[in-house]
Amino acid sequence: MLPSPQLNAVLPRLTTIIIEGTGFRSIRTEFAQDPLSAIGSFICGGRYNLKEQFEALYLADSELTANLEVRALFQISSELIQVQGPPRIMLEIEYRLESVLDLTNSAIQQALGTNLQELTGLWRPMQAENQQAPTQLLGAAAYNIQTIEALKVPSAVALEENPQAYNLVIFPDRLKPNSFVRPI
Repeated sequence: MLPSPQLNAVLPRLTTIIIEGTGFRSIRTEFAQDPLSAIGSFICGGRYNLKEQFEALYLADSELTANLEVRALFQISSELIQVQGPPRIMLEIEYRLESVLDLTNSAIQQALGTNLQELTGLWRPMQAENQQAPTQLLGAAAYNIQTIEALKVPSAVALEENPQAYNLVIFPDRLKPNSFVRPI
């Protein structure tokens, strides 16, 4: 990954895409009254956002990807913890986003000095040591330039099932007037 000053210089020059479709989100039933809340990512952080810096709404491209992403939260050293999590519901989310940086595109990866391995690598151990993971550095830089609404990113957990699997990391407070994210 390029260092922050170089990221800040390169990101505004990259081409973004318009993307629309249906995404999926698995949430705990207790949060069903506010299905588009991204407060959890703000409190806990995520692959593309540091905790307590900004909200990021994570959507998956399919129900399978969403389920695999949730399963990864309970996975340690490829052994699943044999404890049932709280009940969850799967939501279909319709979206239209006008300014998405496509990190699944190898040319974009190259311009940012990154690769699939870095984008899908471990980030939690770094966060646990109060270090910024490369993906969090990239997410913060993209968020801070204020013109990018979302990142299209490779799914770190669904690659074996589907090499084309992806997630959207949406910055809810950066949506443009003609963009939307809403439950179906």
